Amino acid sequence: MSPSKNRLCTIGSGKGGVGKSFLAASMGVALARAGRSVIVVDANLAAPNLHDYLGIKAPACTLFDVLEGQAKLSDALIPTSEPQMRYLSCVSDELGMADLGPGRQQEMAECLSRLDADHVLIDGGSGVSFSVLDFFNLADEAVVVVSPDPVSMQCSYGFIRNSIYRRVQKMFGSRQEVDSALREMRQSASAAKPRTMTDFLDLLRQSASEAVQSIAAMVDAWHPLMLVNMATAEQDQRIAEIIQSAARKFLNIDMQFCGLVQFDPTVRRSAQRINLLDCSDADCPSARQIRQIALRLAGNKAARTAGERAEPLRYPGAAGASALNDNLVVLGRALHIQTEDSGNEERSITTQVFCGGRVVLSTKSEYPQTVLNSHDCSRLAEFMRAQHVRVIHEIESRKTKLQSVTA
Repeated sequence: MSPSKNRLCTIGSGKGGVGKSFLAASMGVALARAGRSVIVVDANLAAPNLHDYLGIKAPACTLFDVLEGQAKLSDALIPTSEPQMRYLSCVSDELGMADLGPGRQQEMAECLSRLDADHVLIDGGSGVSFSVLDFFNLADEAVVVVSPDPVSMQCSYGFIRNSIYRRVQKMFGSRQEVDSALREMRQSASAAKPRTMTDFLDLLRQSASEAVQSIAAMVDAWHPLMLVNMATAEQDQRIAEIIQSAARKFLNIDMQFCGLVQFDPTVRRSAQRINLLDCSDADCPSARQIRQIALRLAGNKAARTAGERAEPLRYPGAAGASALNDNLVVLGRALHIQTEDSGNEERSITTQVFCGGRVVLSTKSEYPQTVLNSHDCSRLAEFMRAQHVRVIHEIESRKTKLQSVTA
């Protein structure tokens, strides 16, 4: 198989039940209808079920069969109802398929990276087994799916933490000093005092100082994406902020937010019937959100093919001259908090608090250098949301005195 210039995207999650497979299938359909050739891959070795959402029977031929020399790749690439999209399963659901050795899985990874399609979407498993993490780490464009519940949030952070340390292990673990440092990190970790990436690098400086810079550069270059699924309110996007903040603080990882898909009865009914969502349904907000996320990940080329402009990665409702709005009640007084972006002319973010039609607090911040140096609107959206949330927290904790309002 000759090398291909496909765009590889892996989709993973810390726990099951967050809609990962349904999203992978729906995003594949959206890209296919945008005129792009797509291969959706089921890399869940423990419980492959992506074919169910595509209306395909359990595949008789898989990538495992191809690597065993029992079939051709063309036999394993199964057509779907979308002319531009094909389906490939790594393994069948037979007993023992989840326990493939590292050599066979590495062969699978190399094969997937050479598939001939514009976009290859890999639906990996959930959890933190080596097989799940290795498939997730196969692409630099990696999406973590999280739902708005505490267990999913906790598992998502653990998934990201284990993913980055697995990357370190795969790339540098052959060095005894690095392997020993990784073992010490695992043995000394505790919930009361979690070990950070800085701790790990400091530990390495004692025995393998020359490897520190390479590992730090690798960590700095990795920017996984986060998708919040089944959101019930716009405020659920703060889930991403919490996980992003923890990833920066403890792992030195700069995660990016790639979108929010709200909870929708239409989506729930489709998932329960194991049917695909019609991503062209203009009356379904979730369908529009999934389509836009897929086009953002694909880049402007797919968007132009579909006649639709792909919006840059950003928080919903936060970009350009738009505003973020929240309402609070403090000591019986109704407050309205509004954060606005002045745009490229003033390059500042202003948050104002209103009470009875009067401004009782105003905070203005200029764009930070990280925003000015970046063309990625998600950084501006993140800065805007952070200021908005900070003002709300200061009001709720009574750290800020409001004019004409006793707090």
